[in-house]
Amino acid sequence: MTPDAATDRPSVQPTAVFPLLAEPITYFACLWDLAKTDDRRAYWLGLFREHYEGLLELAMADALDRGVANDRAEEQVANARAGFGAFLKQVEAEPNVFGPLTILLMCEARERCLRRANIPDPYRLAKQQENETAMALLPAVFAEIDALAGADRIDRIMRGVFAGNIFDLGAVKTIEMFKDGKVDFHHTLSKLKGRPWFVDHLDAWRDRWLNGPTHQCAVMFVDNAGPDVLLGMVPFARELLRRGTGVILTANETPALNDVTHAELIVLIDRIAEIDPLINEALKSGELELVSSGNGAPLIDLRRVDSRLAEAVYRRDVDLCVIEGMGRAIETNFDAAFNCDTLKLAMIKDLGVGEAMGAELYDLVLRFDPA
Repeated sequence: MTPDAATDRPSVQPTAVFPLLAEPITYFACLWDLAKTDDRRAYWLGLFREHYEGLLELAMADALDRGVANDRAEEQVANARAGFGAFLKQVEAEPNVFGPLTILLMCEARERCLRRANIPDPYRLAKQQENETAMALLPAVFAEIDALAGADRIDRIMRGVFAGNIFDLGAVKTIEMFKDGKVDFHHTLSKLKGRPWFVDHLDAWRDRWLNGPTHQCAVMFVDNAGPDVLLGMVPFARELLRRGTGVILTANETPALNDVTHAELIVLIDRIAEIDPLINEALKSGELELVSSGNGAPLIDLRRVDSRLAEAVYRRDVDLCVIEGMGRAIETNFDAAFNCDTLKLAMIKDLGVGEAMGAELYDLVLRFDPA
């Protein structure tokens, strides 16, 4: 893989700088340059190698489910293994060959290697299964929230975001939990770490919610499929809509790990609209809008989002930005400043991320930065 091949970033739609970045000139999505730290670089290279093998097992199962012949599927997996293996060897030998060596750069290289090997979405079957499980629970989750009021209601919504965020097949520790059948939304909700959380701005956010003016419109960067988006972020979006705040839900354009894609989210929201009048009305009126982020990785560089997202943010006068998930809210954008109220929400599910942050596994981050 040549340096040009490793760093090209093809896009179907024109890209734009996210309009609400406060300092786009000095903004850098991922501040961890692994080329500068030998032990951290070794950790992440080892993690990507280990994780990729499990990913290729899923790719094989997905190909066979789609009717790809066994020999052809094995060839695709072999090509994907060789392509990404060559990339990892190159950056291991020359860490600065493509500039700063970031987790984002490695994620984007991995996705390109999969697409070049004609592997479209290794996590398709896992996402479908988790979406169905979460969809069955959704009416009860709505009812649980609707039975609460005031601070209790806000706290339950935020805790639901954390409980859903554990559905992450990009983190080795949570992959092990899913293989063992140990992940259950309500069980996770009951076992979340107690306050104070690692970053705990819940009191400030609650005060803004209860005592401040209603936000005009929120843009919400969602993360994983299944319980994450359906039982965590959708109830949050629904509550914003109930308060009179418009909502833009933005998801990846192309598959990356088990992140929900824009196309998948459209189908899921349409299904929810059939069972929930509030979501149905918001969708019909345009108060709830779904726009692709243009992204194709678990992390995101806000200097290059889909131009249609930038247009929607301008058009809707967005004054609340919600960034959810370890990749988008911690590994990238944790210290990014915005010209609006901003929430960054995530559960820490990786030892390397925890070490970099000075945190422990399953620590919780609710960072609220007022405009």
